[in-house]
Amino acid sequence: MKFLKIKKILPASLIALCLCGQGSVLANASIVNNYSVCYAAEFDYRAVFDSTYYAQRYPDVAAIYGTEPEALYSHFVNAGMAEVRQPSAAFNVQIYMSNYEDLQSIFGSDIAAYYKHYISSGKNESRVGDHLLPGKKLKDFSELSAVSVPAKDNQIQEKTYDFITPSSTLVVVNHSHGIDTKYVPSVASVGNGQLMREDVAPIVLKMISDARKQGVGISVVSGYRSASRQTMLYNRKVNYYKSLGCNDEDARRKAATVVNPPGYSEHQTGLCMDITDTSYRGLTTSQERTKGYQWILAHCAEYGFILRYPVGKENVTEVIYEPWHFRYVGKEAAIEIMQRGITLEEYAAERGLK
Repeated sequence: MKFLKIKKILPASLIALCLCGQGSVLANASIVNNYSVCYAAEFDYRAVFDSTYYAQRYPDVAAIYGTEPEALYSHFVNAGMAEVRQPSAAFNVQIYMSNYEDLQSIFGSDIAAYYKHYISSGKNESRVGDHLLPGKKLKDFSELSAVSVPAKDNQIQEKTYDFITPSSTLVVVNHSHGIDTKYVPSVASVGNGQLMREDVAPIVLKMISDARKQGVGISVVSGYRSASRQTMLYNRKVNYYKSLGCNDEDARRKAATVVNPPGYSEHQTGLCMDITDTSYRGLTTSQERTKGYQWILAHCAEYGFILRYPVGKENVTEVIYEPWHFRYVGKEAAIEIMQRGITLEEYAAERGLK
């Protein structure tokens, strides 16, 4: 059994990366005054955006971008949100944050997370974002620190991480790090004929139940897979690429970007799931447009899950973008990974995994 014990240096500010393409934000992070890290990622914020209001309130923006709605929306997502500019008369993210201590404890200074929460569930829960509730005082995001990240610069923590053992919730399983094909976890049902690891299954069921209470239908379409089933799925994909004219090497390489080979799939750990909106079960990028996906993306970290294969990170994960694939890593790790917009590979590498 191999464990990694390191000294983790946690800076107060994080490097931000903004990747934009054809008018839609693919992965967006901005640093605000060295304290507030806003990860927009790929999400539709138009439910709270009023282009007419935005242009009138911010003439400096209108002078550059004009009054075309999409141009103004692009500014808001890529810059205005991080600058805490107000998107409409009906919603103020600073007020929303100030009203709810429970959200502050989850999202900290992650501005985008408050928008996602309001759009995905807060509005349906009758939460308020246009005026302060009785007894509440307006807070500044500078009063909050990134959740799970210490506020002091260069604070050093001693902690042991296990990214190797198959039963560890942080185990990294990818093309470079495999597990014994004989490993079989204890599993339990999560409905729809699917299984997850025994200790994770109740968490998944609660997530599904909580979503249902908010009018969102989601269900697991693929959970735990044995090594033998993974072998069948991988070989089938290899044969598919061969039928298209690929030689054996190319067919196996391409197949592995979609279906990992046996021993290299985290489905065998019972910690991951393909989960979709009940109204659309297709495992395609169209899943990201569903209400179910947007709810899961906004709430997954609360349950200890991460979006495992995010868009723009294919060169890191070596797997295509999969808006249906979520992985359990525990709440602490999930909050940091989702807030920072990184992958499990990057999280583990920072802690010594080669």
